[in-house]
Amino acid sequence: MSSPTVIGFLGFTGLVGSSILPHLLEFNEQGKIKLIILHREGSDLSKIPEGIDKRLIDLSENGKDLNKKAVEGLEVVLSTVSGEALKAQTYLVDALEGSPTLKSFVHSDFGTNWTPKELEAPGLTIIGVKEEVVKHAEEKGVPLTHVRVGAFDVYVFKFRAAGTDLQTNVVQEFRNSLKNPLRITSIPFLGYATAQLLLFPDSLAGQTYQVYDYQPTGQELIDVLTKLNGSKPQITQFTEKEYQEGIKVPGVGAILSAIKAKWGDDNWGPERNLPEFKDWQTKSLEEFVGDWKAKL
Repeated sequence: MSSPTVIGFLGFTGLVGSSILPHLLEFNEQGKIKLIILHREGSDLSKIPEGIDKRLIDLSENGKDLNKKAVEGLEVVLSTVSGEALKAQTYLVDALEGSPTLKSFVHSDFGTNWTPKELEAPGLTIIGVKEEVVKHAEEKGVPLTHVRVGAFDVYVFKFRAAGTDLQTNVVQEFRNSLKNPLRITSIPFLGYATAQLLLFPDSLAGQTYQVYDYQPTGQELIDVLTKLNGSKPQITQFTEKEYQEGIKVPGVGAILSAIKAKWGDDNWGPERNLPEFKDWQTKSLEEFVGDWKAKL
């Protein structure tokens, strides 16, 4: 019987990380993996059970020796950090360089597929930070795995990222969005799928996984909202002027404008390429949207 895969996990408290953590804790309990929590000084470890190995890291110039020791013996390293910590992953890459056990570093991507042309937009400079981490890892010879997603369900339905408002029964149209699919990644599915992928460490290096579980067209969203609300939603327009203005200023607004363009142009990139997950039951679109409507 082979030994369980040793997985180091950094960034377990955020939106993405907290969706993956319960699955990895379960796999650790079942003996499928040996989970090791990588954490920074002051991290909240209250959700990490006793018996789980915890290793301190320092993602700065001062952490070289500490980080090298922290990653000893790790076969897979998963990072789901965000914000300023994204760029600091380069220090983790430095620690992983030359590791005799590492099979892959699953860096904190968890974004959509962006083309070089799209990244020319002034408002999308934040995406370039992830590319810097990738380039650094490639230069250091650290094997990478990329996890790409659609628009997160919480952003689509709670924060109306694509212009769909479940409460006021509104669907926003931009370019050909009524005919084109909107890729949606539900956070529960992302957590489940990512954890499942880690069970196959020898297959990870060099892979880019497209993780999403729904892709309704704008018209399909209109049809579902008509059923749920008993009346056809109002269709509003997102204009080209709003789009051009939106992608100028770095921040969330620029990313949301760019996502609307991806939907309108059907420019999502490669299709879903995940193995079959027999234990995951995907709800119908009507049930999925209905559940979100009930939460709001």
